[in-house]
Amino acid sequence: MKVKKTHWAMFAITVGIIIGCMICIAVFAGFQHEDVKFKTMLVSIVIVLIFQFLIGDPIKFVILSIDRALWPPRIYIPPRCDKDEMDEKEERRDFLKQRLINKRANLMLTSRYRNYKLNDQYKMIAHDLFIYGPYFLCLMCLVLVTRDQTLYHNTRIITDLFMYNHTDYTGLQEVYFLNQLFDFIESTLVLAFNSNSTESGSPGWAHAEQSVLLGVMRLRQLRVSNPQVGLGPPKFSDTYYMPDWQLPYRKLHYSDKYWRIYEPWIPIKMGFEFLDALLMNFDHVGSLNSYPELAGYVSLLARSAANSMKVIDYLSENHWLTLNTSAVFIDFTLYNVDVNLFSICTLRVEKTPFGGIVPDVQVDSAKLLENVDQMPYTGLLALLIYVLVFIQFAQTLAVKLWYEPHLLKSVWNKLDLFIFMVNVLVVVLVVLRESLVASMMKKVEGASKMEFIDFRRPSRMHQLTTITIGFLICITTLRLWRVLQFASVFKLFTRTLYLAWSAVASTAIAIVIFLIGFCFAVVTINGNYSSNFNKLVKSMVMCMCYSFGFSAQVKPSELFHGGKWLGILCYGVLAFVIIVLLINVFVSLINDYFTVAKTIRDSERENRITFFEFLVVEFSGVLGRFRKLPCWRRNYVRNGRTVAENVSRKLDSMDRQRLMRRRLRQGRHHVSRPVSAEDALLEYKDRGDKMVNVHYILNIQLTLIRMFLFDEYVEWPQEQQKQPEAQDPDPNLGPDGSPPQDKRQDEAEA
Repeated sequence: MKVKKTHWAMFAITVGIIIGCMICIAVFAGFQHEDVKFKTMLVSIVIVLIFQFLIGDPIKFVILSIDRALWPPRIYIPPRCDKDEMDEKEERRDFLKQRLINKRANLMLTSRYRNYKLNDQYKMIAHDLFIYGPYFLCLMCLVLVTRDQTLYHNTRIITDLFMYNHTDYTGLQEVYFLNQLFDFIESTLVLAFNSNSTESGSPGWAHAEQSVLLGVMRLRQLRVSNPQVGLGPPKFSDTYYMPDWQLPYRKLHYSDKYWRIYEPWIPIKMGFEFLDALLMNFDHVGSLNSYPELAGYVSLLARSAANSMKVIDYLSENHWLTLNTSAVFIDFTLYNVDVNLFSICTLRVEKTPFGGIVPDVQVDSAKLLENVDQMPYTGLLALLIYVLVFIQFAQTLAVKLWYEPHLLKSVWNKLDLFIFMVNVLVVVLVVLRESLVASMMKKVEGASKMEFIDFRRPSRMHQLTTITIGFLICITTLRLWRVLQFASVFKLFTRTLYLAWSAVASTAIAIVIFLIGFCFAVVTINGNYSSNFNKLVKSMVMCMCYSFGFSAQVKPSELFHGGKWLGILCYGVLAFVIIVLLINVFVSLINDYFTVAKTIRDSERENRITFFEFLVVEFSGVLGRFRKLPCWRRNYVRNGRTVAENVSRKLDSMDRQRLMRRRLRQGRHHVSRPVSAEDALLEYKDRGDKMVNVHYILNIQLTLIRMFLFDEYVEWPQEQQKQPEAQDPDPNLGPDGSPPQDKRQDEAEA
């Protein structure tokens, strides 16, 4: 007791010193800092503390362990000393107080709590709940706080500005032929971006002056070797040409000096960096073909309108766009200063074999310059809490696998390890993205007027980070399935999946086979006339959406291009066979197995405690501290009566409520399940155990009262370990030691 009081005194002195120092700093120095500097200070403090916790403390413990292992201390034998009478009294009182707490806790235990296997299962579930529950909540809060709703609106607005007509320029949707592309570039990408230019030459957009064009725009076209349409995929040209697509190619000694003249006729060099091969090696999926990103012929515009027009005139005079042109990509990057957003824009034009073109606008919005010092306080708080919770999660996982490596065979522990690895991968991706953005910003500072600054690499890294975070949320949510196994609903659903997985999988395969055949037929008949059925995958998606009730996108007229009667047949198959027959068979099958699993659960129902009852008993100490608070404390009110009168009134009230519930059940013709003799015997034994515990509690309380009031030396109360072998028969018990049947029935109804 003295040691505990000393510890509390030292803790109070330490807290007082810290508070006093903070008050002195606030009074004499103050906290008058800018927001960015203050956030940087807070982040630095957190980083130092985390570094000390993760790296400093393990190094210190390693050094101490090596010191103790090489130079062990001498064995210290403390001298013997006799305890005085005061110390013995203090120890006796502490022992009795602890014994009183234990006996009060035993009042909550019954025979149902002695299922040790179930208790171990509940204890594991409670441990997982207190570890993965806060981790999942902190992850959700971090994602919700860091998500920005302006990204969607920025993407939608910029897409509309480039796709449709406006007052000052033409939209890409109004470009019908390839020879109109240069007019669109002149109107929309040259004049509109220089309409508000100042004398210093900084570009300004006609519809958004706060959006700045970074670098220059890049024109990239993909050419086919043979313009004739064949059966196979197109083969894109990578041949070196002279201006106006002249052959043979000659490398002149002055081509490096006038490289802007010869660049549009030379394919992109394959000497890419590692990040380009890793991030940019993908295909643009168009309406007609798939177009590789790291191929084609490139030409750059200029920053000023006059120089850009010279480039366009040069390309037009030398016929840069010909019949061999398959697709043209226009790439550039916009930066919005007001909302700190990068907009990576890609305008695509696909030339069809029929003379027209298919336009498309793709805009990727991302916050690439969002540093920690620029985050709001809510985001900083959510990030700090998530880091602390993740450290606790990693520590728990490491300790569990270090001392019990055989647990790694479990699927759930493998999932925990995968969650940890995905978190580490997210941190690595964020660090790589920040370093890549920093290098790109340095490139922006020293960029020349005719240089294309490619922000698609950090944009692709940002997309990869976002996708990884999405997978992290998915597997974390899946991990909660193990935690929620204490609920009977989740247990029932798990058993249903275990029983029905083979039948459900077979039915799902049959549905998929039938759906693929139907989609093949619909695509073959109606694919040339309907955009919803021109491709097999899109047709399957549309059929599944229609099957689940999303019928607004599919019209019956889209299935009538093969004739009226054939269209009626296709629509009937879609509306009745797939929806009514196959989907209902799938749902009915799951429902049948669900009923079987419920029947098995009801037949195996045991007299067991619930998870919440286990938590109440397991954490009774914590709940007891809350009950001691003034807001939860209930005072005894006599109301002018004695204690015996109040107890009698309470018991009479309980009897009246019990009688009312019994009459209500009889009025509803409710047939209660008869109580078995085993349950009645357990309940009777539990009542006896409670009476014995109450007896010990009263003895301990009386002993403590005598010690505090009279300062007497009282021996510790000895508990009765064994019942006497011979006892007088109890008239309330039956011949087998169990209570009578009528009494068991009354107790069960109560």
